[in-house]
Amino acid sequence: MGEIAREADNMLWMVDILIEKKMCDEFVKLWADQKELADLHLKIPTMYRHEISKITAQICVGIGRGRILVNRETRFAVLNTWLEALYDDFGWMRRVSSRSLDRKLVEDGLSQTILTLSLRQQQVILMKWFDRFLSKGDDCPNVQRAFEVWWRRAFIRQVIAEPDVSQLQITLYD
Repeated sequence: MGEIAREADNMLWMVDILIEKKMCDEFVKLWADQKELADLHLKIPTMYRHEISKITAQICVGIGRGRILVNRETRFAVLNTWLEALYDDFGWMRRVSSRSLDRKLVEDGLSQTILTLSLRQQQVILMKWFDRFLSKGDDCPNVQRAFEVWWRRAFIRQVIAEPDVSQLQITLYD
């Protein structure tokens, strides 16, 4: 099991280099396609698997900062494949890796990544996050800012898109 953590740490090192060299887009596509690995993730003890979630966190930070440029569907696929695993490990990562994990940086990167998606995709991701955040609180990344931005965008778009079709008339009498 310790080998999993070591290999994940090596991959994280490689991802850091790829991001620095602006060559991480192909890796992100591969990472998004790792559904089988993501499904196996829960079967590995948290003390080893949280290193794998650090890879997802680093990818989200890179996308959120504009250092990894991939299309919207790939961004959504990464979140769709790996976000639950990141949620499951976030509390552990925060406690164990407090020196190597900047919680605020990860939360901001995740928020920015979510906000690059379509409104519908944002809704899917943020509704799942909201349910999780209500039950887990501090053990879940706080992407409240992304939720608030999405809420305003969705509400304003809905109000603008719906013309007033009411038949209500107001009559004033002197």
